[in-house]
Amino acid sequence: MDARLKSFLLLNACQCFDGRAVEALAQRGIKPEDLLGAPALLKALGASESSMSAWSDLQRDGWAEREWEKCLKLKVDVVCFGDGRYPKGLLDLSSPPLLLYLWGASPLDDGGVAGVGTRKPSTYGLRIAKELGRELAAAGFVVVSGGAYGIDCAAQEAALEADGSSIAVLGTGVDCVYPSSNRRLFERLKESGLLVSEYPLSSQARPWRFPKRNRIIAGVSRSVVVVEAPQRSGAMITARIAMEIGRDLWAVPGRVDEEVCRGSNLLIFDGAQPLIDIPAFCSLLGGDVIFEDESQMRELSAEEKLVYSMLKERGERTVDNIASEAKMGAADAMLALGMLTAKGLVASSGPGRWSAIR
Repeated sequence: MDARLKSFLLLNACQCFDGRAVEALAQRGIKPEDLLGAPALLKALGASESSMSAWSDLQRDGWAEREWEKCLKLKVDVVCFGDGRYPKGLLDLSSPPLLLYLWGASPLDDGGVAGVGTRKPSTYGLRIAKELGRELAAAGFVVVSGGAYGIDCAAQEAALEADGSSIAVLGTGVDCVYPSSNRRLFERLKESGLLVSEYPLSSQARPWRFPKRNRIIAGVSRSVVVVEAPQRSGAMITARIAMEIGRDLWAVPGRVDEEVCRGSNLLIFDGAQPLIDIPAFCSLLGGDVIFEDESQMRELSAEEKLVYSMLKERGERTVDNIASEAKMGAADAMLALGMLTAKGLVASSGPGRWSAIR
């Protein structure tokens, strides 16, 4: 273990520092490893007396060396802020994690799709979560979630059953199974996916750790889907962070008289895109979806082919964009979009915007 990794492990164990702290040090010309020989430099970070005391105790006790030995024994990897393997999407967060513990077979990037929701879903919510996980996996996407009861584990188990991959961002150490009933899921994730945590090994479940980890779920995902969520829930925290950092946010419409759907329905009211067709959603993301009727393309009118080709090559557009770039009237563009939608070739990708789905 080199000095840099040791310093990151110690800083992270103090639980008061994040990636921005490392940036603040760099602005002063200080490297994290410089702290090992001069703990007073922690004051440059505005560290409290308790944090400085914890740092000194951990260093004197040889905690970092023992932690790294455990990681090597378990084959747990550690990625630090600033490393080339650190997911770029986490840099969008106001408080990016200082480091991540990784246990599993899959690499960690920021191209996954998060499927999150309540721990107490309806039968309908469970069915949709499973279909979402299965279709995302079939389309080649990694399913990201929190490994919790309900929607989380339903989506992740379905992804694995479809021979896909999944990432679970935990509110404990990666070597802790919480909830205990998910032990089989966690073992499968280590074999075909990845367990991720910013917390040191053996960190037990604490109420405050789970809301904090939700920012990582949003950060490593390109899109976030909320299946079912009460108004006050961890899934809603993930959704709010996703909106703040510019991730595409989708929500599954639910019954207006059910509390379990109130939060997810409110997200749609606030501008989240309603997820009403899972295969079409996967297609919009650019997944590896195979379509059966290729003869359909030969039956398009000249205007339909022009609009479809534009959306296929240039990405989502508004009606005005389409009319201007295709040099046609807005009414003709709308007619072509209507026909293409009926034929299952395009779909609305947001208020007033359209995308090709094949």
